[in-house]
Amino acid sequence: MAALPFLDLGPDPEEAGRTQGKALKTAIEENLGTYLRRFAFGGSDRNTVLAEAERWETFIATDNPRYHAEMAGIAQGAGLSVTELAMLNARYEITYSLYSNEAQSLRGKDDFPAQEGCTLWALMPEATKNGACIIGQNWDWLAGLVGHVAIKRVRQQSRGRPDYIGFTEAGIVGCKMGVNSAGVGLCIAGLVSEREGGKHLRKPVHVRCAEILDAPRFSEAIRPVIQTNRFCSSNFMLGHGEGEVINIEATQEFCAYLYPENGIVTHANHLEAEQRVSSEFERLTPSSLFRAQRVRRHFNAAHGNIGIEKIHEVMSDQFSSPSAVCMLADPDLPEATRNTTVASVALDLTNGILWATNGPPSHAAFERFSLYAEATPAQMMKAET
Repeated sequence: MAALPFLDLGPDPEEAGRTQGKALKTAIEENLGTYLRRFAFGGSDRNTVLAEAERWETFIATDNPRYHAEMAGIAQGAGLSVTELAMLNARYEITYSLYSNEAQSLRGKDDFPAQEGCTLWALMPEATKNGACIIGQNWDWLAGLVGHVAIKRVRQQSRGRPDYIGFTEAGIVGCKMGVNSAGVGLCIAGLVSEREGGKHLRKPVHVRCAEILDAPRFSEAIRPVIQTNRFCSSNFMLGHGEGEVINIEATQEFCAYLYPENGIVTHANHLEAEQRVSSEFERLTPSSLFRAQRVRRHFNAAHGNIGIEKIHEVMSDQFSSPSAVCMLADPDLPEATRNTTVASVALDLTNGILWATNGPPSHAAFERFSLYAEATPAQMMKAET
């Protein structure tokens, strides 16, 4: 597998967007095709999806103009429409409305298809070998996305915001995993409750992610998750390099919270703390019921001596494969719905280090990226002029 592309970006959103669009043009086009095929499998054709994306573009422009400006810059750099980029950046909302309907349709049936199945974890300083606070996850999603991702390092202290480094899908502004120079870190996974979607648009998940990594302190990082209601449910794992972690199960109207025990907290895709709405994701992905437990047991067994090698080993776990902690694409499923661990990511929040694999960790090594050190020439991905 090729090395993960690395983009060093400045504070101007339009310029940063154009750089991403030019450098990642092919990957962005591939991601558009992957999502359109997935939506088509669920019964939504291109015109329907893009009409929905137009609504989200208008909403994002009002809700977070800076995010919209970077999104428009990506579109310009890649030679695509802003609506197509809005479809990628609001894909979470479109996707999870679809999945909520699929979960409802499976009530009483035995043919549960595999779906997105991330496994998140956080380690407090007392649990790690180097005394750092480290959080991370396996990001399990559409197999067509493998290799069409990027690492972004953004320098923006000149505008009064912390620098950050993060992992994102090509074409999406908001990094779903990352750490900033204030020590704030983020990981995210999908949830599905009985209430998803609706008539009223809300701040998209990827916009919330961008606002979290813009936060200058931990309390401000929590705000984008809990301050407004949500269009669809998500699980946010937030941490800080000084040794603080909170897991937030954020459904449409409610938030519920989990904290580390013995310096460790893990989470998969079903609701654990939230009791006010029913959890639906395990109908789609029963492996959610054991993945987080296995990761917690493995980490507890190495408590106080957990380093990046142990993290890679744990996140490569193949129990109940292909629906494992390290998910592999199931050839028995329709191609448009096949999922895999697109990447495994670990974030050292204390030292500003991001590790990521390009594909399932069982088949790929961690690559190391620093928020502070200069990138190597092999990691740099320059935009063509």
